[in-house]
Amino acid sequence: MREDRFFVAKKIERGELKISEKEIFHQLKNVLRKKVGDRVILLDGTGIEAVAEIKNFSKDKVKFEILKIEKPNREPKIFLSLFCSVLKKSNFELVVQKATEIGVKEIVPILCKNTIKTGLNFERLKKIAKEATEQSKRLTLPKIEKILTFKEAIERAKNFDLKILFDISGKDFCPLKREAKKVAIFIGPEGGWDKSEIELAKKENFEILNLGKLNLRSETAAILASFLTIHLSLFC
Repeated sequence: MREDRFFVAKKIERGELKISEKEIFHQLKNVLRKKVGDRVILLDGTGIEAVAEIKNFSKDKVKFEILKIEKPNREPKIFLSLFCSVLKKSNFELVVQKATEIGVKEIVPILCKNTIKTGLNFERLKKIAKEATEQSKRLTLPKIEKILTFKEAIERAKNFDLKILFDISGKDFCPLKREAKKVAIFIGPEGGWDKSEIELAKKENFEILNLGKLNLRSETAAILASFLTIHLSLFC
């Protein structure tokens, strides 16, 4: 049975809840054609999900009755921050969508020496992340941070428990047998890392690991590295 899920801007509590967000109102009334008595799942980003019954539609609001609130244990225990070079065309959008589905907690776009594209549509990225969160039944939205230079990103990751830069020259990736609750992974641009960037990462105690001996596209590497780090490492 299909579950329609919506993130709302209000804190969810037992009782009545009125929502006036235009996008949600439009989806419910005009796209999904929901009726009074229909039920949906509402989320507020705090880790809970609520079963909500539609009580009525007014001109620009929908009123719900919150029937049940639960706090499922679906989010990965590891806090994974994906530092990924800005990519051409829609490739970065694909990274955001799939990293969200996998369970990445934050996505940080970075500018490297070989980065070609330097700008992003953040409103569109946030919309993609929101839709992917709802589709994958996640309970919290990933943060999409502002663009950082490589050096700024290295500094931002300084206090993480584990820092990994993925490059074909690195050691083979395998399940990492260590305590690490906060992990940063770095994925380079289409043209690869500059040698100076790899050297700086080594100087800052990064692990340099590969994802196999084949040359992967950046978006493929970002998705694969995120999945392996969260789901195949001994962090969870």
